[in-house]
Amino acid sequence: METTAYTQHPEVLALLDDLHVFAASQPEGQLNLSDVVDDQGYQYVDLVLEGGGTLGVALLGYVYVLEQMNIRFLQLAGTSAGSIVSMLLAGGGPIEAAKAEWLIREVAGKDFSDFMDGDKDVQHFLDALLDPDSKKRKVARYSSKIMDDVKECYGLNPGLHFQEWLSGLLQAKGVYTLRDLKAVRQLTPAGLRHRLDGTAYGPGRFERVAVVTAEVTTETKVVFPDLAALYYADPESVDPAEFVRASMSVPVLFYPYIAKNLPNTTDSPALWQQLANYKGPIPSEAYFVDGGTLSNFPISLFHNNRTLPSAPTFGVKIGIDRDTYNKNESFGDFFGATLNAMMAYGDNDFIVQHPDYRRLIGFIDSGDYNWMDFSISDEGKLDLFVRGAHAAADFLKNFNWVAYKDLRAKLLEMNAVFA
Repeated sequence: METTAYTQHPEVLALLDDLHVFAASQPEGQLNLSDVVDDQGYQYVDLVLEGGGTLGVALLGYVYVLEQMNIRFLQLAGTSAGSIVSMLLAGGGPIEAAKAEWLIREVAGKDFSDFMDGDKDVQHFLDALLDPDSKKRKVARYSSKIMDDVKECYGLNPGLHFQEWLSGLLQAKGVYTLRDLKAVRQLTPAGLRHRLDGTAYGPGRFERVAVVTAEVTTETKVVFPDLAALYYADPESVDPAEFVRASMSVPVLFYPYIAKNLPNTTDSPALWQQLANYKGPIPSEAYFVDGGTLSNFPISLFHNNRTLPSAPTFGVKIGIDRDTYNKNESFGDFFGATLNAMMAYGDNDFIVQHPDYRRLIGFIDSGDYNWMDFSISDEGKLDLFVRGAHAAADFLKNFNWVAYKDLRAKLLEMNAVFA
């Protein structure tokens, strides 16, 4: 499907027309979304993207609308599918460059079934599992055939195709290593400054890219590249695609990502205790699974409760969050609800403790699509993209940067009083 099928979709065009009319009606003749601007008139925000498997296509629609409304991204964070989009936004070119159309072509245009790079029995099992008309005996038959994969490799799909694909996209943009990624993020947009007082911003403001994963060997929540020094002798030379491969390693569905030959010098124990609060012996290798098992929506990463931000942190969640209860009418329902509760607890607790962040989060209605459907049709991808675009338009119409700053200022005053 051509990129224009997404960007020229009638609903998307209508949404953008409506947004431009709405923006023109505002006091400044534009949407007021951030105090960080540049000479081209772009406004800058931090962006945090939730994981969601193949539903991540919806994130592309959200990001596309933001870019079309002259929004660009400083710090970027994500988990699993959110880490894929975040990494490509970070490494896909200069900060002020629009990248959504490139992502549409390369991500939405990708056949996701290619990522299921296990043997045929694995593919047949997953097809049977997702097929509502499949007989239980058929699922059970293939289940017995794939047990060796699970026992020997702790998963069904190696994940090599995914890593090679993502690495190739980054390399096409000149990003081979973490060092290259940082170099891209240090290219300051012309005239990047505070809208009100004119203070210029240097590259340190927007260098950070955060990829969340779960390291199960030492039971550590890992944010790459922040903790890369624990796992790599030369972190600057690591391919950033490896960080994302660690983040998207859905347990059982994919082999865990394994970091081997971990650094173990006289300084290592102190570094582990400092960065990870781990006091045991240094393992020779570490296993990683999907970061969503610990934090699927890591919006807390950019939070600073002591200052008023010059740029907001926009968060994007896939699915209408916690709008009904789980009935738990079967073991499958109960097991799924248990996993969801584990994944959501920390992120939900942060939002409860910091209710002002609710104003910063957009929710994408992902409908009845299954996040594990790697055979999703082009029509399904297009529908998810449009759903993401709708969510972004709704969010932009309701977000008020001035009101948010006023709320944050009051909360900071209250914190100071009770400190």
